[in-house]
Amino acid sequence: MYSAEIETAADKIILGSPSPAARRQALEWKAEAIPVTQTSLLNSDPIAAVLDTWAFVFQMTAFVERPEWKNTIGDFYPVVSGTLRNMNVQMERLVQSAAPKANIAAVRERVRSWAEANPIQGSLASRQSADPDIIKKVGQTNFGTMGSIKKLAESMGDLSARLDTYNLYLPKQARWQAELFLDDLKRDTQVNSALSDIRELSNTAATLDRERLSAQQFVHQERQQTLDNLQLQRIATLAALHAERLAATADLRGERQKVLDALSSQEVAIVSDMRATSDNEIQTLDTKGRDLIDHLFLRALELMLLTLALFSFVAWILLRRFSSRPRDRAERLFHRAA
Repeated sequence: MYSAEIETAADKIILGSPSPAARRQALEWKAEAIPVTQTSLLNSDPIAAVLDTWAFVFQMTAFVERPEWKNTIGDFYPVVSGTLRNMNVQMERLVQSAAPKANIAAVRERVRSWAEANPIQGSLASRQSADPDIIKKVGQTNFGTMGSIKKLAESMGDLSARLDTYNLYLPKQARWQAELFLDDLKRDTQVNSALSDIRELSNTAATLDRERLSAQQFVHQERQQTLDNLQLQRIATLAALHAERLAATADLRGERQKVLDALSSQEVAIVSDMRATSDNEIQTLDTKGRDLIDHLFLRALELMLLTLALFSFVAWILLRRFSSRPRDRAERLFHRAA
C-alpha cells in the first residue's frame, strides 16, 4: 500500500515534470524509499514494523524538506509532501484501530523525536532503523495488552502477503536502478567525451528516454484497465473454447461420415471386382468345358468310326470265309457225281 503510493507519486512527477533534474530526483526517491519501506514492513514483529515504518515516514518528511531537494523537485513538491502526509495519517489510523486505548499522541511524539534525532544522511537507503530499545519501550508503555498487539498483527496483514508485495517490486527496483545507471552514464563527462563522435549512441539514448516515458505512461494506463479487461477476456476465452469444441465435434462428425462413405464405396468396388472376377472365371470355365466336351465328342466319334471300320472289316473277312466254303463242297459233290 505505502510502496504503491510512493510509486504513483514518483511516476506522476516523472511523466509531468519538464525538468530532467526533477525526473531524476523522483526516480531516485522511489528507487530508494520503496525498498526501505518494504524492509521495515517485513519485520515479523508487528509493533517493530509499524514503528520503524512510521519513523521512516518522519525521517523522509524531514529529508524532502531540505531546500536543495525542494528546489530540485520544483512545482511538484506538493505531490511528495501530500503523499508523505497521507502515509503519516494512515499509520496513525492503523495504530489507533489496533490499540484504541493507546496514547496515539505520545506514540507519535516518541517516534517523531527519535526520527529528528536520527535524520537521514546522504541518501534514503542509508537511513538508520528505529532503535529496538525505543520500540520495546513504546510497545510496552503505549500499546496496551497483548490483544492490541494481536490486532495490530492482523491489521498489518499476513507476512506471506507482504513477501509477495516485496517480490512484486524486485523487477521494478532492478529496472529503476538500471535507469539511474544509464542516467549517470549520460551525466559523466568522461563517458560523454569518449562517445562524442558516436551520434547514433546519443540518438539511441534520447530515443530510449522517450520510449521509457511512453512505456511508463502506457503501463500506467494499462494497469488501470487490467482488472476490467481480465473479466472480459475470461468470458471471451470461455466462449471461444466452447465454439472450438463445437467446431471440433462437427469436424469429427464430418470426418467420420467421410470415412464411412469411403469404406462403403470401397466395399461396393470390392464386391463389384469380385463379382466381375467370378463371372470371368465362370465364363472361362464354361469355355474350357465346352472345348473339352467337343474334344471328347470328336475323340469318341473317331473311336466309334474306327471301331465300326474294324468291325466291318472283320465281318467282311468272316463273311468271305464262310461264303467260300459251301461252294467248294458243292464243287466236290459235283465232281464226285460226274
